[in-house]
Amino acid sequence: MHNKYRLKHLFVKRIGGAWGNEPDKNNEGYACLRAADILTDQMRHKSEDLTYRVFSEQEIKTRKLLKGDLLIEKSGGGENQPVGRIALFDLNEEQALCSNFLDLLRPNKSIVNSAYIAYILYYLWKTKVVNLSIKQTTGIQNLDIEDYFNNAVFIPSLEQQNKIVAYLDKEVDKIDSLIEKKTKLLELLEEKKKATISQAVTKGLNPNAKMKPSGIEWLGDIPEHWELTKFKYITSKIGSGVTPSGGAEIYKDEGILFLRSQNIYNENLRLDDRTYIPVEIHDKMKSSQLIKNDLLLNITGGSIGRCFYFELNEEANINQHVCIIRCNEKAYYKYLHKFLISAFGQYQIDNLQYGGGREAISFENIKNFVIPIPSYEEQLVICNDIDNTLAEFNSILNKTTYSIKLLKEKRTAIISAAINGELNL
Repeated sequence: MHNKYRLKHLFVKRIGGAWGNEPDKNNEGYACLRAADILTDQMRHKSEDLTYRVFSEQEIKTRKLLKGDLLIEKSGGGENQPVGRIALFDLNEEQALCSNFLDLLRPNKSIVNSAYIAYILYYLWKTKVVNLSIKQTTGIQNLDIEDYFNNAVFIPSLEQQNKIVAYLDKEVDKIDSLIEKKTKLLELLEEKKKATISQAVTKGLNPNAKMKPSGIEWLGDIPEHWELTKFKYITSKIGSGVTPSGGAEIYKDEGILFLRSQNIYNENLRLDDRTYIPVEIHDKMKSSQLIKNDLLLNITGGSIGRCFYFELNEEANINQHVCIIRCNEKAYYKYLHKFLISAFGQYQIDNLQYGGGREAISFENIKNFVIPIPSYEEQLVICNDIDNTLAEFNSILNKTTYSIKLLKEKRTAIISAAINGELNL
């Protein structure tokens, strides 16, 4: 038999968290669980590398977490991860509170098993029922818990809940174990992709080639027939665009494609978020007009170092956060791209940033980037070999990513069937 309850009637306590004060040498404080500590899709939180804060006696008395309490995220979230994530508190012998971006939920154990209600709240979050109670006036989502907890759910007997939890824990654990293994495979493949590129653009494809010292510690030996040079000797242009007068207000839905740093990634140009500028403004920005095979390198901000090339059959321009690198006859643009995204290209980018936040690269620094380079013909061969190898890796990556997606869907389906009474347990 299932009884119908509003969510708010399943808890004997709901109270917001607190942030407290910085600990000092006399008081190490309590663990303070934050929204960042919630492990998405796992209904649990981190147990290591936690934040510690000092709280008042009243805060400790009213907000200290107990085994079986739940944490719900009430502020934060984003477009692809709505607020409302849930975690079951589980720190052994650890004194802890939650931050003010979370609420403490203490289940009424005479009605509901803590893990069972955690599964219900996870299901409501996963199926986006929670979205109906989210308010967003700034970049942060806020969950209207009063509204959310007016949702009604059917609750079976405690005996049946215990059976359901035992079943779900077992099945979900098996699925999570598979997901973890496949996720590690993705990480390994990404590392192999990076290693393949770095090896090819610094050592070549022939493992038996004679080598010579490069004279640069971080680079090591390079093939004897390669030249060690600088970008300024193998390019005809290094420069950035500008943000047109008027800024974003002049952006249009049609006109000349205007590329910004958010469009530049290491494996492609992402044009879902594309914008345009009027032709007359493009005509005034002659120095940053793109031609086919230009390299585009992000030179400021958090995406610094991302790089790809321009191969579109249309006119385009760039803003001041993106640098054009135009090759001369000595360099193949795809080869320079692969070098820039390699460990050796990124090393130079990381070490040549300037500014208070070290978040910009000067044109002079780019011109002085060091690169070991073979003949133009060998650059073509190397790029072709890298592309073939990466295609094999990407095929496995795509299949693995899709299998993870299916496992996550299966996970949600199992939880749905269990809490909706569709299983004969």
